[in-house]
Amino acid sequence: MTAARRLLLLLTGINLVNYLDRYVVAAVLEPLGRELHLTDAQLGRLTLVFILVYMCAAPLFGYFADRFHRPRLVAGGVALWSLATVGAAFVHSYPALLLTRSLVGVGEAAYATLGPAMLADGFPESDRARTFTWFYLAIPLGSAFGFGLGGLVAGAWGWRASFLVAGLPGLMLALWMAFQTDPVRGAMDLAPDTDAVLPYLKRLRHIFFNRIWLACTASYVAYTFAMGGLSMWGPTLLQRRFAVSTAKAGLVFGGLAVVTGILGTFLGGWLTDRWQKRWPDAGVGISGLTLLAAAPVVAWALGTLSLETAYLLFFLGMFLLFVNTSPVNALTVSCLPASVRATGVGVNVFFIHLMGDAISPELVGRRADALHAMGMGGGDALARALVLVLPAIALSGLALWWARHRPAQT
Repeated sequence: MTAARRLLLLLTGINLVNYLDRYVVAAVLEPLGRELHLTDAQLGRLTLVFILVYMCAAPLFGYFADRFHRPRLVAGGVALWSLATVGAAFVHSYPALLLTRSLVGVGEAAYATLGPAMLADGFPESDRARTFTWFYLAIPLGSAFGFGLGGLVAGAWGWRASFLVAGLPGLMLALWMAFQTDPVRGAMDLAPDTDAVLPYLKRLRHIFFNRIWLACTASYVAYTFAMGGLSMWGPTLLQRRFAVSTAKAGLVFGGLAVVTGILGTFLGGWLTDRWQKRWPDAGVGISGLTLLAAAPVVAWALGTLSLETAYLLFFLGMFLLFVNTSPVNALTVSCLPASVRATGVGVNVFFIHLMGDAISPELVGRRADALHAMGMGGGDALARALVLVLPAIALSGLALWWARHRPAQT
């Protein structure tokens, strides 16, 4: 196995554990909230605290990544978030729970900003969409493990055990990553990075004056807002509206995430690889269309009173949402020079979470609390609150459609 493929395998494994740690919380919201006596707004704030720390730390790690040994930075981040996840199993107060989730945010920032940049330096531009397809398959797989494993373990041994099971695998991956070789920056790019000798602040113009990067970032802001609300509250909606058990809700949402994520991510990467030689903007076109198509499907899923129909519509909606994953992320990285690639990813992470899933779970929770106080049933109130994600899905698709036929830089 080549060094690049070994790096892809390891980073994909870390990405899987990343999303397992992130979404185990969504699987245990109901029992966790009951034991600690938390409101829906407080439960939504768990994501807010995690994301605020995550997005603020991401640009800092991006800056470090463009200068220092990236595998060791990643290893330190993975070890930190894994220990913080394990620590959540021992908390007995809301402030302590917020602290553990904030530490998870610091650890994940070290990985999320460095992983895509390292992969871009390990594979040529023509192979990046396919490479990122494998890397981002870990999102639905990890999310599924978070929902499913978290729900199963919580149902058998309580919600605290779910955090223990989620946190331990990352420690082994962190040890493996610490001994990896750092790929040469820009070695696989078609054009040399002529600005690498310029002062750092001057090189930053390739981020903030790059139309493709701006369009992809704007799209992912809206996409992350929608996915943050849906992923955090989806299992709880099944429990409240349809009386589905905690374990079953986690398994169902996990199953939906893994199947639709694999199918959607593969389809997006395959279509982009197949068509981008003839149509260079095929990736953003495909992503834009599928995102626009997802909005009415998700709206129907939130409005139906039939459990079977809800399952079917969530399946289709999540499938359409996942199609954009590999083409948009590959384009976001490839449109930047190697000397500021990790910084660009870090700034991207900052913005998509600042205006995305840092705020959507709590906004949904607050809206659900308000509707419930007005006399609306818990399941209906949450479904009505989740309507907040629909405009964001449509805006995500429109931003990518705007990016078509646009030059990368002004």
